Amino acid sequence: MTLPDLPSLPDLPSLPDLPAPFDPWTLGASLYTPATRPDLVELGSGRWPDLTSLIYCTEDAVREDDLPLALANLRAALPQLGERGPLRLIRVRNPAVLREVLGMDLRAVTGFVLPKIHAGNLAAYLNELGAPEHAHLRVFPTLETREALSETDMTALRDLILTRGWQDRVGGLRIGGNDLMHALGVRRTPGRTVFEGPLQRVISMLIGVFKPAGFALSSPVYEVFSDPATLARELQQDLEYGLCGKTIIHPAQIAAVLGAYAVHPHDLQEAHAILAPDAPAVFSMNGRMCEPATHTRWAADILARAGRYGVLPEQQSEALHF
Repeated sequence: MTLPDLPSLPDLPSLPDLPAPFDPWTLGASLYTPATRPDLVELGSGRWPDLTSLIYCTEDAVREDDLPLALANLRAALPQLGERGPLRLIRVRNPAVLREVLGMDLRAVTGFVLPKIHAGNLAAYLNELGAPEHAHLRVFPTLETREALSETDMTALRDLILTRGWQDRVGGLRIGGNDLMHALGVRRTPGRTVFEGPLQRVISMLIGVFKPAGFALSSPVYEVFSDPATLARELQQDLEYGLCGKTIIHPAQIAAVLGAYAVHPHDLQEAHAILAPDAPAVFSMNGRMCEPATHTRWAADILARAGRYGVLPEQQSEALHF
């Protein structure tokens, strides 16, 4: 596939207001809600106390002729959001919508989910975010077009972000499962995880392209919200593949996500031992080898998860652990 010429863009200004590095584990369960709903303030103010992140959507969840209503709702709701509630993101429809939303009260907003991103259109979004007053806003590009099926195109996107120095603005990359399925002309089979179908190779490729460069990737939604058993199995596979953050479409899925992110006591014990300043080069613990030279990134993730989502009770963890 031939990529379009990239638009020229001056270097982004220095970002003195940029906060501490974004911890992708803060996303947790990310619930999408159409911005056309009349209860945006309630949803963003702790209606579900355990919800960790909320995404106000102006894109696929909103009809084109309802976009003015969605934007009017956002404009009215955003100034009413306080500190209490989940992390709030806005999924914009296109760069023009981003430009309009940037004129709203964004004090309670962490950043923007950018739809259908590839190397040919990312600059159009980030060009809107170049002003210093917007430096605190993160972006979460969504990989969900046919370009996301191509390792060549995704490598070009990664290299563009790194070359332009945009990596500090990227809070994480989102994998858009349903749109990728649409590109392939298929739909998820109920009872099967995303790793048991045609996207397994794609997800593995995206992890290989982006994670070694320091980018976090979040996992697609499992839209059969009446099937918690498959969701629980998929969450364990998410963690095995190194994904953090799970898109959800129903509040019934919140508990499953947060429960899956709680840490096994054995894993926490090993993580502390691996990260200890005086750790041996190789040692055994809980029946497996621990090697700080190769396990430190895993250990850091375990500590981050434990700090946010807690540790499983010993009895429950024994039932789940090897």
